[in-house]
Amino acid sequence: MNKFVMGILIAFFSLRLFASVGPHIEQLEHDSFTLIRSAILIGGLLYASNLVFNRFKAKQDKNDK
Repeated sequence: MNKFVMGILIAFFSLRLFASVGPHIEQLEHDSFTLIRSAILIGGLLYASNLVFNRFKAKQDKNDK
């Protein structure tokens, strides 16, 4: 897909996302600690699962040689 078309699609998605979030800014400010904590937990879990996956993949590649 062309980079220009991809940029347009991302811009449209971002505009719609901000338009839907805009009316709820006060609630988001109230829940910011929960949102940040959730993002950190999900990021940590994804990082840990990626490490485990890469180690098993490396071990399997080592055994195949």
